[in-house]
Amino acid sequence: MKRKKKNEPEKLIANNMPENEAIDLEDENNSVVEKDQQGDEELTDLEKAEKEWQQEKEGLLDQLKRKQADIDNLRRISRQEQEVAREYALQDFLTRLLPVIDNLERGIESARCDESIPPGYIEGLDMIKKQMMQILEQEGVTTIEAEGYRFDPNCHHAVMQEESEESEPGTVLEELQKGYRHKKRILRPAMVKVCRE
Repeated sequence: MKRKKKNEPEKLIANNMPENEAIDLEDENNSVVEKDQQGDEELTDLEKAEKEWQQEKEGLLDQLKRKQADIDNLRRISRQEQEVAREYALQDFLTRLLPVIDNLERGIESARCDESIPPGYIEGLDMIKKQMMQILEQEGVTTIEAEGYRFDPNCHHAVMQEESEESEPGTVLEELQKGYRHKKRILRPAMVKVCRE
């Protein structure tokens, strides 16, 4: 049997195996160490990939929450707009109806001044006007107070100024055309004459 030299690599020789096919144990040990290092590298690669996936997942969840909040906000805004639209859907129609009411009132005043018109006709016109005003009130339409009140530019439209010792400056002296309000909105400001300051 051969004696092993000191720094000579170990060789495993099988009983019936030729020497040239012997397995180099040192090479095998090196390959095991390399495999362990590769396993560690693969593990760290997996950890990196897992961290990246976790960050991506958190980013996507954050985006989802933001999108959901945007959708909720849009729904809320849309609901509010629909409520406002329903509440004031009649506003355009009511605004076009106001001149008809003005003409009806002028017709009643003119009929009262004309003695040839029977009182029954005037009463009939008064009833029609009253009925129209009741319908408007049911829809939330009210007249704007003007004469004797302090001038308010939000609901009064001053077309004339006049000096008066009986009224305080800035007070409405006379209402020239009625103003109307639909719920909280002004349909038409009252046209007024104001006491000069």
